[in-house]
Amino acid sequence: MREAAVDMVVVERDRHTDVLLAGEMDLLSAPSVRGRLRDLVADRPLVLEVSGVSFFDAEGLRTVAATARRGLECGTGIALVGLRPFPAELFRMLRMDEEVPLCSSAEEAL
Repeated sequence: MREAAVDMVVVERDRHTDVLLAGEMDLLSAPSVRGRLRDLVADRPLVLEVSGVSFFDAEGLRTVAATARRGLECGTGIALVGLRPFPAELFRMLRMDEEVPLCSSAEEAL
C-alpha cells in the first residue's frame, strides 16, 4: 500500500493565503489535507494552486467542497487556480464551479 502523499506549501499574504498542493488528492491523502484547509479557510480567503495535483478522486472533490462550505460559514472563501482539464470538467459537471471559482491565475482569483 502506498503512503498518502500530498505536498502542501502555505504562504500567508496581506489579505489571503496561498496554498500550493502537489500529488494525488484521493482517499488516502484527502483527509489530512481537508483538516488543514478547513483550519486555514476559517481565518482568511484561500487561493488553492492545484496545477501540481495529478489526480482527484471523489474524496479529493469532497475536500474542496468541504473547504468551500467552511469558507462560506466563516465569511471567507476559496478559489482554485491551475486545475487540470479532466478534474475541471468534473467540477463543472457537478456544478462545484458555482461555489468554487476555477481561475487561470492567482490574479484572477483575487
